Amino acid sequence: MPTITFLIKGDSNPTSIYVRLSTGRGKDFVKKTGLNINPNQWSSKKKEPKQTTPDNKNLSVQLNKLRVFIENSLNSVDEKGEVINSDWLQTKIDLHFKRITDTETRQSDLIQDLIDYIIESAPARRNGKGKLGLSVSRVKAYHTLKNIFKAYEKKRRKYYKAKDIDTSFEKDFLSWLIKEKGYKDSYALKIIDNLKAVCNEAQTLGIETHPQLAKIGKGTPDKETPVYLNFFDLQKIRTCMIKNKSLDNARKWLLLGCLTGQRGGDLLGITEDNFVHNINGREYVEIKQQKTGKIARIPIVGELQEINTIRNNGLPYKISVQKFDQYIKQVCKLAGINELIEHSKVCMVDDKGYIIEQDDNGSYTSKGVKRTVKGVFEKWQLIGSHTCRRSFATNLYGKLETVFIMKMTGHTKESTFLAYIGKTEMDYLTQIANKLEELEELEQVNKPMLANY
Repeated sequence: MPTITFLIKGDSNPTSIYVRLSTGRGKDFVKKTGLNINPNQWSSKKKEPKQTTPDNKNLSVQLNKLRVFIENSLNSVDEKGEVINSDWLQTKIDLHFKRITDTETRQSDLIQDLIDYIIESAPARRNGKGKLGLSVSRVKAYHTLKNIFKAYEKKRRKYYKAKDIDTSFEKDFLSWLIKEKGYKDSYALKIIDNLKAVCNEAQTLGIETHPQLAKIGKGTPDKETPVYLNFFDLQKIRTCMIKNKSLDNARKWLLLGCLTGQRGGDLLGITEDNFVHNINGREYVEIKQQKTGKIARIPIVGELQEINTIRNNGLPYKISVQKFDQYIKQVCKLAGINELIEHSKVCMVDDKGYIIEQDDNGSYTSKGVKRTVKGVFEKWQLIGSHTCRRSFATNLYGKLETVFIMKMTGHTKESTFLAYIGKTEMDYLTQIANKLEELEELEQVNKPMLANY
């Protein structure tokens, strides 16, 4: 005679409640019910929640209903020709809680399960270019979304389904992302967009979603002027006196980064092997970008010949992105990059909301929590590994064709590139007009003079 019992594993709070189906002859199948409880509120002897609170009593009712549903399903196994196994038990749990409506696809309507479905099917999904296979960065974004959403569910002590995602949910989730997690507005809205994509996927699977889904994710953050190092800043960095070996090494990486336009991880991986000779008689820095898998080639000509100046004096030794971020702030501080800028910044704050300062080693002077703070900061405080790529692109903009800069930085969309360096469509039109005027002037100079007879 099959028996059905409930149990918990571990002592984390909250902890999952499992159902065990024993069919005899050593066949036990254990699956999560999707319900949680404080382990202190669980009776190991009775294998049920302690009947001490209304919530616990309600939880017991839910578990008993699940037990009855599984028992009734067992009675019709022979009639339907079903095989009792782990998958069978999972299907019955999901059917009982209405997490699936299609027993053929067995697709759950829980957000975490839908994210898993997208990740698992990534190689067979069409990407933005119409080809098969989501990019590595896109899959990574879904993994990040899952981890963030899992933390939110733990905080709210609830599992969310696709149909739960409405404007009220969005408001609470955004508040949690910004106020408790300390994310910037732009990043929080990007997470909302990814969550909406998951719900749109649920719709294509025939899973119920909320009627307000179309209204979610339409907000735009306040635009901030991107921070970059201009030519005057870079000259200050080149010439400032730095005695500390670690900071001097970071200075080399910073200058190299502003000359190659690569992301932190790609920049700090540059070695002699990345220098390629004799492509059309020129020398290049060749880098395979981790995020996209694309090959970026930066010609060492013109203003970029400083790359070889740094190289000839010995390439900087490798450091982590975290150390790089920490050190280049100190480098820029020593160089006097102290222009006041109104901007947002992730800071460590105390329980009163005051910013906790860091010492010269990058350590915080007291404990606190990280939050995004909007205020007026000295420019060196806003410098990070991302500054290198943005400085490279911004300093070349208007001098070099946009498509050539994008080829080196790895940008694929012109609109994304322009937003990245803080340029508007009007800036782009101005650049086109200036180029046309230059061409006209050049044509006037080269235009042959007609002889007078």
